[in-house]
Amino acid sequence: PATAARCGYRIVPLGANESGRVDFADLDRLMHDDVAGIMMTNPNTLGLFEDEIAKIADVVHDRGGLLYCDGANMNAILGITRPGDMGFDVMHYNVHKTFSTPHGAGGPGAGPVAVKAHLEPFLPYPVLRETDEGLSWEYHRPQSIGRLHPYYGNFGVLVRAYAFIAAHGAEGLKGVSEDAVLNANYILTKLGDVFPPGYGGACMHECVLSASPQKKGKNVRALDIAKRLLDYGFMAPTIYFPLMPGLDEAMMIEPTETETKEMLDSFIETMRAIAEEDPETLHNAPVSTPVRRLDEARAARQPDLANRG
Repeated sequence: PATAARCGYRIVPLGANESGRVDFADLDRLMHDDVAGIMMTNPNTLGLFEDEIAKIADVVHDRGGLLYCDGANMNAILGITRPGDMGFDVMHYNVHKTFSTPHGAGGPGAGPVAVKAHLEPFLPYPVLRETDEGLSWEYHRPQSIGRLHPYYGNFGVLVRAYAFIAAHGAEGLKGVSEDAVLNANYILTKLGDVFPPGYGGACMHECVLSASPQKKGKNVRALDIAKRLLDYGFMAPTIYFPLMPGLDEAMMIEPTETETKEMLDSFIETMRAIAEEDPETLHNAPVSTPVRRLDEARAARQPDLANRG
């Protein structure tokens, strides 16, 4: 949304229904002729597949808008379904998580953008073209939005992604998604009785669980659980996201396809053990890390980034 706002657009949030998917009545109400487009991800951030995506695309296109796909969750659908078939006009691929680049830790990242043919004339220049003489850069593009810097992108990350795709092939990539979805649903099934899912039913590549029972029963929040996981050697999941009405103390867990059953079981056992620990232990966590719990508001406003080692 920040990108669109910087370009001068007004951002309007689209509501969700009781199943955690796009509220079609809200879409119908908001989608006027002056709406440039809608940005979605499918599966969405709750890890749920938007099963009315074709219907959504029809409404957006019939009223003159474009459908943009945030490709953050492509690792759930590789070799199974295609964003273009869903009706998306343009999307960016997050090569992290989907095509092997580590997710988080400040980078590196890359986000190649793909468009359908009707948007191709507007792509930035130069565009690489294949001619009878070989490959060449094309600069004369009257409708182009212009040159971006740097237009090569994060080249090393893109080569890594290409190598990952080439090594797996079509069936291998489909297996990536099948394993990612299996792993997420395994966690959901094994932890759902202690940390209830934000919305019912099976998930895709990630599951969103809630620490609301712990908050109500012992004044233990998702933040406390995330900090305590560090003591057990686990990287904490994303917490308090997505921001959904009625979803309290959210924990978004994305195991990807690479985790073994042994590692998943260890994580599950740890989460269940943390649910039984006394509140004081959790409120003081982490206790075994080089840096103890920080004042997060102060750390964001007054970061201490000096290397004193």
